[in-house]
Amino acid sequence: MNLGQWIVIGLCALLVAWYFGASMFNRRRGMATYQWLRRGLEQVGDKIEAQWLGSSSTGAKLVIPRAEKPYRRLESTYLLETREILPYWILTHLRGRRDGLMIKVVLRKVPKTGLVVERLDLRNKTELEPQDQKQVSELVDAPEGFTIARYGPGDPESEQRLREFLSEAGEPIERISLQQKSPHLEIRMWINSLEMTPPVPFFEMLKKWLQQPSD
Repeated sequence: MNLGQWIVIGLCALLVAWYFGASMFNRRRGMATYQWLRRGLEQVGDKIEAQWLGSSSTGAKLVIPRAEKPYRRLESTYLLETREILPYWILTHLRGRRDGLMIKVVLRKVPKTGLVVERLDLRNKTELEPQDQKQVSELVDAPEGFTIARYGPGDPESEQRLREFLSEAGEPIERISLQQKSPHLEIRMWINSLEMTPPVPFFEMLKKWLQQPSD
């Protein structure tokens, strides 16, 4: 065989090895993320409806249709990068795709104010949604590494609890949006930082932030 044939064989072997290695990595990360969510969501409600989005190496959706106060409904969805096909993964990774988790919450009580939390290192890469741009009243004090924009009336106690939540459990958080329309809360998170944040304290502090005095 000539050099070209050896190169083709080597590339094929690399792609096959990459495929199986990436599949194993995604399965392990998918199961770890699933278990992280299950342990945390037990603080939210007893009945958790779960389904895989394809397989354990792709992602999953976990829903609590009747959640405990202050929640009414909570839905969490995570999707992993498609790592198995090396050229495709390189392309999508360079375009900014990452393993991501989204939590959407419908609360029992409509929030008194609206807030948008963003990472400072993402501030120049993302823009507030049109509704946010129209209604932002001011930036409020935020922990290091974050910005908090408030639209609507202020709620100093809620803002202080939010700062405590971000300081203690904010490592995996990319963006938070609290608004008066449903879903009232959306949290976008990085999966690769979940292992640095235990799930039970995360959901306990989230609940503490969202609770209103009469809850």
